[in-house]
Amino acid sequence: MQKILTVILDGFGYREEEYGNAIKMADTKNFDKLWNTYPHTTLYASEEYVGLNEGEFGNSEIGHMTIGAGRKIMQHGPRITEFLKNINKDNLLFNEFLTEAQTKTVHIIGLYSNGKVHSNLEHFISMYEILKENNAQKINFHLITDGRDTKVNAAINFVKELEEKIADDPNANIISLCGRYYAMDRDNNYDRTKIYYDLLTKGIGIKAKTATDGILNLYKKEQTDEFLYPIIIEPDETIKDGDIILWMNYRSDRGKQILKAFTNEKFEEFPTYKYQNLKTYSFFPLDKDIKTNNFLEDINVTNPLGIYLSTLGLTQARIAETEKYAHVTYFFDGMYNGKLDKCDKILIPSPKVETYDLKPEMSAIDVTKKAIQAMEKDIDFIFMNFANPDMVGHTGNLDATMKAVTTVDVCLERLYEVAEDNFYTMIILADHGNADIMLDEFGNPVTTHTTSKVPFIITDLNVELKKSGDLTNVAPTILEYMDIALPDEMTNTPSLFIQK
Repeated sequence: MQKILTVILDGFGYREEEYGNAIKMADTKNFDKLWNTYPHTTLYASEEYVGLNEGEFGNSEIGHMTIGAGRKIMQHGPRITEFLKNINKDNLLFNEFLTEAQTKTVHIIGLYSNGKVHSNLEHFISMYEILKENNAQKINFHLITDGRDTKVNAAINFVKELEEKIADDPNANIISLCGRYYAMDRDNNYDRTKIYYDLLTKGIGIKAKTATDGILNLYKKEQTDEFLYPIIIEPDETIKDGDIILWMNYRSDRGKQILKAFTNEKFEEFPTYKYQNLKTYSFFPLDKDIKTNNFLEDINVTNPLGIYLSTLGLTQARIAETEKYAHVTYFFDGMYNGKLDKCDKILIPSPKVETYDLKPEMSAIDVTKKAIQAMEKDIDFIFMNFANPDMVGHTGNLDATMKAVTTVDVCLERLYEVAEDNFYTMIILADHGNADIMLDEFGNPVTTHTTSKVPFIITDLNVELKKSGDLTNVAPTILEYMDIALPDEMTNTPSLFIQK
């Protein structure tokens, strides 16, 4: 059986055009050498190929889940869209929620964005219309602004449209706004989370007459959507005893910290108010430590690659820094967070900086060292992630992203040397695009993911790859290469190999 080192270059999209392309503009001599030497192809990593709608970017969560699943999984966003279009009257919990809303204040909280990575603003509108139709007593919007999966100043137009939508409804108001930098931290920066908690519970923020006034005021101070400081429009309409929280984000990772503060009795990161009869609803479960009432069951992925290898008794190592650790473990394993036999899960801390363009190398060197150690231990299957192209790409800083890409390229050289010495085949690919488009047509920074295809390289001259594929083909390719029979769940997905 052949040992494999799988390297995920997070956010490393494939695009020939050089303009605004940090990957093409960076020094990638080692990647280029591997690409030109070994069998390679490109893979679709977004839209319908990974269970999303047309035009929607892939992301790290969906990418890793699809790579592990070896089949297409219908994702959270499209499932919510379908649910809200065709409200199931047999959904007892949703009916209970609508009944409660007739006598209570509903606080609709989430990322108000059309980026469709964490949320979809169309879901906010649909939910508002459903609540209004069912005579909700009071609807309070607490909007988180994006600027990371959208243009950096897109929020003003989104919010203006919502203001117009609810203008004639005395029972609906925008109460607060806050950039996702504070509201959606996932890296244990609880000082940021506390700032958002204080906005929602105490109304602590910059006072504004209207939501658009508040945003424009901060734009004048050169703040962009991601970093907007908390804005409060109605200080008396914060979350109170007996109210309802409706959490709108469908991706779990960036909602955990703020929701733990509201729902977990053992929360100790900062002082919190002990609410009486506060009820929290979400579309999907977020975490075992977060008590939410969920309208839909979570995605269920049976027998993904990592779990399947574990049941066969193979040794594994999963390696990533903090920002992508959940992706090489939880998401790659089909949203399973338990212990796996003979599987070492290795976490390297991400650097503590305000934004990663300040340290574009991140923790790539340490990630590389751990992967080398795993190869020297003769681990059967190593699955690792370099976060740099994605996380630095999200800052919109082209020069820093070029440095991030170059850092990863240097690491690839060392990994290849050790892989050759220890008889590993390397598989190098990405989960989605990002660093490949850093500028729009006007020269403005782009911070979002892309719908670009992604590269796939295998360091074995004895195989031949198809001209194209998608992320669902990766797991069957790995298993076929290792001469392991596919589980039943993957038998309908072809590998990337051309059969001789």
